[in-house]
Amino acid sequence: MAMRRFVDTNIFIYSIIDHPIFVTTAENILRRIEDGEQALTSTLVQCELAWVLEAMGRQGDIKPALEKIMSYGSLEVVEVSSDDLLVGAFNMAVEKVDFNDGVNLAVMRRLGINEVYSNDRKHLGKIEDLKLIFR
Repeated sequence: MAMRRFVDTNIFIYSIIDHPIFVTTAENILRRIEDGEQALTSTLVQCELAWVLEAMGRQGDIKPALEKIMSYGSLEVVEVSSDDLLVGAFNMAVEKVDFNDGVNLAVMRRLGINEVYSNDRKHLGKIEDLKLIFR
C-alpha cells in the first residue's frame, strides 16, 4: 500500500474557486481521496482554507468547504499541537518557509509523512526530504 500523503491548502482552494489552470488536477486528487485513497491534512490547513476564502470575500463558502473536507472517509484531519507550532517556527527559520508551511511540515515529520499533494514549489517544494505531488 502506498504511503499516506498530506493534502496542502492549495489543493482545496483550487477546487473551490474553480482555478482556471489547476482545478482539474486538484479535483483529480480529491476524487482519488473520495474514492478511498488514504490521505491526511491538518486543522491548520482547514484554518488556512477559511482565511483564504474570507480574504477573497467568500465567507459563504467556508462552512461547506470544511464540511466537504470532513466528509472524506479516507482523509484524516490531524490536530495541530503547541509543540507543532514551536517546531513550525523552528522550521520557518531553518527551511526558509512561511509559518503555516513550517507547522504543516512539523505535522508531516511527526507522522512520518514525506509526500504532499501540493503545488507550492516556492516553499514546500524546496524542502529536501519532502516530495511534492501535483498530478
